[in-house]
Amino acid sequence: MSGGSKEGRMRTFEEIRENFGLSEAEEDMLHRLGPLVEPQADHIVDDFYHFLLEIPDTAKFLQDPERLARLKGVHRAWLVKLFTGPYNESYFQYLQRIGLAHVRIGLSAHFVYVAMNFLRDRLKGILLDTEPAERGMAAIALDKILDINLDAIARAYHQAEMRRFFLSYRLDDALIRFARRFTFGLNLLLLVGLIGLSAGMVMVLVSDIAMIFQGNLDKGLVSALGSLLVLWLAIELLEAEVDRLRGGELQLSLFVGVGLVAFIRKVLIATLSHESIQMELIYLGGIFIFGIIYWLIVRAESARTA
Repeated sequence: MSGGSKEGRMRTFEEIRENFGLSEAEEDMLHRLGPLVEPQADHIVDDFYHFLLEIPDTAKFLQDPERLARLKGVHRAWLVKLFTGPYNESYFQYLQRIGLAHVRIGLSAHFVYVAMNFLRDRLKGILLDTEPAERGMAAIALDKILDINLDAIARAYHQAEMRRFFLSYRLDDALIRFARRFTFGLNLLLLVGLIGLSAGMVMVLVSDIAMIFQGNLDKGLVSALGSLLVLWLAIELLEAEVDRLRGGELQLSLFVGVGLVAFIRKVLIATLSHESIQMELIYLGGIFIFGIIYWLIVRAESARTA
């Protein structure tokens, strides 16, 4: 439908009139109903506010006598204008101001519909004073002008809701974009850290090899073997992180493997350093715990990719 392209913009009052099908003959009928309604306007308004005072959610807005008197005057003016018009853009803006006033005080849109239903019933009672031949058109004209009023007033609620939605959307979108950039920065930091770790292990490996040439063959060989294990795992981590940044999955088992290999290297060195049996047991306990964790994670990763 071509109307979909108009959904995002404000319609003019002329468009609204055309959509509701309010004809000139129906406008004339409303003008003729005006003299019947105006003498009863005060009575209708009093009954209307008596009805609102019986509803706790609306009565709380009407506790101040001065405010109540002012609202009755405003409502009487609206009731008279309902039948006198003129039904133009200025009238539409007048209705929107009424809607915005309801939005500002926090009145639920539900009670706007409740109020309009009450007034519709009361005003249709007045139609009994019209000529029988005109009652059908009078009822149609009354329904149309009340629906037009309801549309314009409810539009203010819709606009307020859309403003809140777009504000929330912009805030959410900004937070999401910030979180993505922040996460990307952390990933780059992790990548730099892994590069630094790999470079550091190369230096440790060089130091271990230097020990061999300095005559400390046993310790140098064992230390170099442990360093090679850690370096190999650091390279695996680095490749896994690069792959993840390209859209791959995080391989948590590799990070746990670093801890496991670090303990293995420590045990290898401890066997040559003649450390206490208690420390060696601690290292072995660490290997056992990391081994179980590593096995559980690898098993979970295998099940996920199966």
